[in-house]
Amino acid sequence: MTVRFDFASLPRHRVPLIVLSPRRILSDVLSRGWVESAIPFLAFLCVITGVLATAEGYFGATNLRNLAQYAVDGGLVVLALLIVVAVGGIDLSVGSNFAMSAFVALYGFHILGLPVSLVLAGSLAAGALVGVVNGTLAGLIGCGALLTTLATMISVRGLFTLASQAELVEISTSARIDPVWDWIGFEKLLTMPVGFWVLLAVATCIFFMFRQSRFGWHVLAVGGNRKAARHGGIQVKLTVFLAYVLGGLIVGLAGFVFAARQNSISADTGIGMEFFVLTALVVGLGGFVPGRGAVVPVLIGFVTIYILNNAMINAGFRGDFVLLCMGAIIVLILGIDVKFRKNRHRLLASTYLDPVRVTTAPVKGMDGLMPGQIPARLAEAEILAAGKLDGPEDVILDADGRLYCSNRDGRILRLDPPHYRDVHVHAKIGGRPLGLAFDREGRLLTCVAGMGLLRVDLDGAVELLGDQTGRSLFSIQDDTTIRMADDLDVAADGTVYFTDATRRYDMENWGLDLLEGRPNGRLLRFDPRSGRIRTVCDHLVFPNGVCVTHDGKYLLVASTWTCAILIFDLADMKAGPRVFLDGLPGYPDNINRASDGGYWIALAGMRNPVMDRAMRHPGMRRRMAKRVPPTNWLFGNLNIGGVLKVDAEGRIVDALWDEPDGPLYMITSMREHRGWLYLGGVTNDRIGRYRLPGADPDWTGPASYWGRS
Repeated sequence: MTVRFDFASLPRHRVPLIVLSPRRILSDVLSRGWVESAIPFLAFLCVITGVLATAEGYFGATNLRNLAQYAVDGGLVVLALLIVVAVGGIDLSVGSNFAMSAFVALYGFHILGLPVSLVLAGSLAAGALVGVVNGTLAGLIGCGALLTTLATMISVRGLFTLASQAELVEISTSARIDPVWDWIGFEKLLTMPVGFWVLLAVATCIFFMFRQSRFGWHVLAVGGNRKAARHGGIQVKLTVFLAYVLGGLIVGLAGFVFAARQNSISADTGIGMEFFVLTALVVGLGGFVPGRGAVVPVLIGFVTIYILNNAMINAGFRGDFVLLCMGAIIVLILGIDVKFRKNRHRLLASTYLDPVRVTTAPVKGMDGLMPGQIPARLAEAEILAAGKLDGPEDVILDADGRLYCSNRDGRILRLDPPHYRDVHVHAKIGGRPLGLAFDREGRLLTCVAGMGLLRVDLDGAVELLGDQTGRSLFSIQDDTTIRMADDLDVAADGTVYFTDATRRYDMENWGLDLLEGRPNGRLLRFDPRSGRIRTVCDHLVFPNGVCVTHDGKYLLVASTWTCAILIFDLADMKAGPRVFLDGLPGYPDNINRASDGGYWIALAGMRNPVMDRAMRHPGMRRRMAKRVPPTNWLFGNLNIGGVLKVDAEGRIVDALWDEPDGPLYMITSMREHRGWLYLGGVTNDRIGRYRLPGADPDWTGPASYWGRS
C-alpha cells in the first residue's frame, strides 16, 4: 500500500542543534561526580597559592622531584586506606604495617642477601599478612574494625620494635650495594623518581579497579549498603577480607619503596603515619565515606596535607605549632566541604527542573469527534484478564493470535486465544518493559526503561542488544546510556528504530519532563548487522510511539508534549522530521498500523486550556514544582482513555473514547488484529478488546510487516 501524500510539502519540524540554558548547565555541572571534589581542590589551590606567596623557589624542578620522591610511600598508604574505607572498614595499623614491611625488606636485602625480587616479595607478603589478620577478624569473623586494627597496630608495632632493635646495627653497617636496589631508591625515569611512577601506576590500577572491575564494584556496593549487596548475591565477608588483604599488600609495597630509598629504619618509623593518611583521606573525601572509590580527590587531599606540612616545617615553625595550624586548617576545610555537600543537593534540586515556553498548536480536525460529541464506544469493550496484569503499557499479537504485554514487575506476559483468560510468563526481563515489536523471525523486541533494547527469543531467552549510544556533541553530562527506551518498530531490512523519551528523568519521574517541556529525547537506530546503536535525531520533545508506514518508506514518531506526530524519510534520515499531524486533542503515545492503510494513535491523556496556558509560562511551572506538593501538581487530564484513527494522509477520521469513569483510562497502546482492537494502559490492570465494525477480519500486524508466510 502506498502513502498518498507529498512528503516534501509537509511543514518542517525545527530540531535545535544544541540546547543552551544557564540553569541546565549549572544542574549538569552539579550532577557530575567530580564536583564533590571541588572543595578539596580549592583547598589545594589555596595551599599552593599561599606557598607561592611565602616560599620563593619552592616549586622549582629540583624541589618538586624531592617532594615526589619522599611522598611516594605516604601516597601508597593513602590509597591502601582508601580501599579499606571504601568497603566500609578502617585500618589503624597501616603505620605499624608500613614499618614492619620496611624492616622485612631491609632484613632480606642486608642480612639475608636476597635478590631484590625476593626482597619485594617478602615485603609484600609481610604487608599482606597483616591484611589477612585484619580481614579475618574484621571481615570473616565480624569483629569491629576499629578495635581489630587498633590491636594489630599495637601488636605489629611491638613486634617491629623487638625485631628492629636486634638487627638495627647490622642493617645500618651493611655495605651491600645492588644496582636494581639503588635504581628503585634513587634513580629517575623521565626526570621523575622511580617511586613516583610506582605510585602513579598503583593509583591508575585502583582507579580502573573501581571503575571497570567486578571486584571494585563489589567493594563499593558493600561499602554503600551491605544489606543490599548481600541480597544482590555479593559475598560480603569475602569482599571485606580481600579489601583488607589488598590494602595490606599496597602498604607492603610502600614499605619496600621506603626501604630502598632510606636504606635504614629507626624506632619511630611509621609512627603517626596512620593519623597523617587518615587526615589526607578525610580532606579528600570530606569525611569517612564508604562506597566511594574516589582516587583523584584522595590524592589531592594527600598532596594538600603533605605540601602544607612540608612548607611549614621548612619555614622554621615548631612541630607542635605545625600540628595546631594543620588541625585548624583541616577543621575549616571539612566545615566548608560538609556545608557545600549539604547545599549542593539542594541547589541541584532547585535548578534541575528547567521549564521552557511551549506553544502547542490549537486542536484541529476534531469537529464532532470530541468526548461528549460522539458515543463512548470503548464502554462496550470486553475486559480481559482484569486484576491479573499490572501496567500493560504495550500489547502485541503474533500471527496465531497470542497476545503479549509488558508488566510493571519486569515480565513479558502471554495470553492465549480465544478467550485470553489465563496469563503465562513468556520472559523475565527486569526493569520496566515498555514498547513491543516482532522481527522477521518472530522474535519479540522490547524497549526497557533503564536497560535499553532487548530481544526475547521464541523460547523466552533474553538478550541485550544495546544500552548505549553515542555521546551528544555539546553535552556536559555523559548521556551515552539510554535512560528511558520507550517504543520501537522494525523496518523491512531489520533495522530497529526506537526512542529514548527523556535523558533527564527515569520511569518514576517521567512527568517532570512534561513540566519541563524541553527537547530531552532522541530517536535511535539499532543496526542488526553491526550490532551498534546510533542516534538518528537528537533534541526531540518526549519522542514516544514509533511506527514504520505501510509502504516501509517513512517513520512516524509521536512527540507527546507537543501533541504532534512527526514523520521521517527512511531514505534520508539526516534531513530531519516533518510534521505529519499536529493539534491533537491529547498527548499521543504509541502508534500502530490499521488494516485500511491508516494508523491508530493512543492518547495517554487529554489536553485542557489550563494546561496549554501553563505550558506557555515556564516560571509558573517552576514555582509550582518548588512550592506545591507533587500530588497537587498540574498535569493533563489522564482520566479519559482515547484512541484516534488517522488515514494515510494524516487526517483524523475517527475517535474511540471510554466513559470518564470507565475502566480503560490513560490508554498508551492499541493493536488491531483480525477485526478487533486490543488496548493497554501503563496504569491499568487489564486489557480491553473492542470489535471494529467493518474491519478486515483476516488482517494481522505480522502479516502487514512480513507477509502471510
